[in-house]
Parts: sequence; C-alpha cells; structure tokens
Amino acid sequence: MKEALVLMAEAPIQGQVKTQLFDLLSPEDATELYVAFLNDTVRAMEEIYDEREELSLVLCYRPEGAEEAFEQVEREGSLMLLQRGQTLTERIRNCFTDLFKAGFEAVVIAGADTPTLPADAFYEALEQLNENTNRVVIGPTDKGSVYLIGLHHTSAKLLDELHLEGSDAIAQISQQVQTFGRELSLLPEWYSVNNPDEFERLKADVSSNKTEARRTQKFFKMLAKRTAT
Repeated sequence: MKEALVLMAEAPIQGQVKTQLFDLLSPEDATELYVAFLNDTVRAMEEIYDEREELSLVLCYRPEGAEEAFEQVEREGSLMLLQRGQTLTERIRNCFTDLFKAGFEAVVIAGADTPTLPADAFYEALEQLNENTNRVVIGPTDKGSVYLIGLHHTSAKLLDELHLEGSDAIAQISQQVQTFGRELSLLPEWYSVNNPDEFERLKADVSSNKTEARRTQKFFKMLAKRTAT
C-alpha cells in the first residue's frame, strides 16, 4: 500500500509563529522553539521511514514562496506540497485530496505542535489503516482537538463533512464517521503546545527527561543560559 506521512507546517518566519507565547518568549525565541518542534517531529517520522518500503514523507507547507525558510529543518528526501485553503480544515482536506490524486492510498497527517509525540504514534496510525481500510484514525489532544488524522483513499467522501478545529472536533468527527459507516480508531491522547500553560508543561517534561524531543531539550537549555546571562 502506497503510504504518505505528512507534516503540516507553517514557515518558521520570525514574528509569525508561536505568537501566543510572545508574553513568555521574544519573537526570535518563539521561532527557534518552533524550528525545534519541526525538527523533532520530522525526526520521529523518519524513525519509521526506513521500516516501510512504500512510505513517503511529505512536508505540507505554507505560505507559497517560503520554501527557503525550511532550510532550518533537518530533513532528507521528503516531498514538499503547498497547502491550499483558508482554514486549517480546508487545508487538511485539500492535502488529503492532492495526495490521493497523486496515487497514495493511506495518508496520515500530523501537525508540529506535539514535539514530544513518539514515533510509535505514527507507526500505529499507519498500521491501523493497513489492517482495516474502513478505519479513520484520530489522535486526540487533551483539549478535545486533533493532533493527527489518518484516512484511506476509500474514505475520501468523508472529507467534505469533517471539521477538524475546535474543542468539539473529536465529537463531530465521531458522528460523521458513524454516519458514513466507517470505524473510528483513537490513538493515545497527547498534548499540543500553543499557549503559556502548555509551554510550562512542556518545560517541565523536558527538565525531568520525560521526552525524547532532543531539539526541544536543546532549546530549553539555550533559553536557560540566555536567562542566566
């Protein structure tokens, strides 16, 4: 089965990423943090890349013309696909559509706001789609939103009905999946990092070595040195 593992990403441009953290971080530091998130997520995806012969890694990015900004991300051989659409839901729908049209049968899309997410989550999502093409795989956050979604191309008709934003996203997806006679498979709950409270949680996890997010660990060490001086 031809598979795609996709990272949805904003170009790491200073002043345009992680803006909710500007009360805690300078725009420069917020950008460095986001670059660390991107690198850690790519690293986790690459862990399973060599194990799956028909897997392609895809960076689905925006805005158009910002390709050079991703030179800060250490990635090898991943495809680049421009995001299309105004809302996040539209952009994810279009990403699925574009990749299905390109011949991919199973597509898993994740964001870059869960840097501590282990590679096992990506592996499990792909395995779930391989075992049963009738499944829709969702990674729920602890706030009721979605950090990952996986679909088989035979479930493409669902796309127009899926709403992937907001705290009630999981409930809406569950209802639509049932309406279309599909099976919903939930991955372990995880947390995303967007606001100050989530940032502090991440900081605590990093300081207590509860994560393998090495680039994020490096960022916090760098930030501590800057604060000390």
